[in-house]
Amino acid sequence: MGKKKNKAEDKPSAKKPEGHEDPPEAPPNAGGAESGQTAEGAYRAAAVVFFTRTDGGAVAKVLVAVEERKVKASFLGLEEKGKVAERLVVFPMGRKEKKDKNDPVETAKREYIEETLDYGSLARYLDFADFDGGGDIEASRLAPGSTVPMTWSGADNMALYFSPAGLTVLFCEVPAQEADEPGHEPPAKKQRQEATAAELLSKPKPSPSYHVGKVGHLHSVWLDAESLRTVALSKDKAPKLSLEGQDCRFFPTSASVLRLPEARKWLGVTPSS
Repeated sequence: MGKKKNKAEDKPSAKKPEGHEDPPEAPPNAGGAESGQTAEGAYRAAAVVFFTRTDGGAVAKVLVAVEERKVKASFLGLEEKGKVAERLVVFPMGRKEKKDKNDPVETAKREYIEETLDYGSLARYLDFADFDGGGDIEASRLAPGSTVPMTWSGADNMALYFSPAGLTVLFCEVPAQEADEPGHEPPAKKQRQEATAAELLSKPKPSPSYHVGKVGHLHSVWLDAESLRTVALSKDKAPKLSLEGQDCRFFPTSASVLRLPEARKWLGVTPSS
């Protein structure tokens, strides 16, 4: 999966076919999962995990999102019956659509823009990131206060495939200063988000059977990598964590992704941890 070139004509749309569903969830007893690269056309959904590094190259912060959902209690590993309402921590993700042309980068980018209104204007980094791994982590460091080059691509990005959900997950590095801003978007970026929402909602329907899906429904939060290491090591199906002073649970599919061998290595979690 090579570098993506910026294509002005590939503008994302929020139109989803009638009957659109959330990304596929891993079966309750999926157990282990294959990981690594897969044929691009074989994936059913894609997610993006934006992250920053410390000066030493370790993962520092990871962008997650919070969404209130009603899900089956059994899916979260709870003993209750029926559905429960929970604040779930997820990675922005969604099913591929025909317009994505079997390209998981396009799917992940479109879903990120639709679900977060391009929080932090981070979607642009997907245009130049190389998900085949490699790259000089030290050489990609930016001096404090320096301007980020338009074609900055980070280093050692990766794409993993979580087979039980048919999910390709893109781990995309962004400059450390992207996570240095306060928990709310600055005015300029907030205005861009509002403009993005208006654009997505105003696009004409391609047919009467289409309806406009939800846009901007995820609340994005930068999380210290240590919290994700705790999730990766937890044996709970939907580990609990506190986020912005509120109790949440990590979405089981996202938690399973963090437990893949490559993701554990990325987080610096050793088998004996």
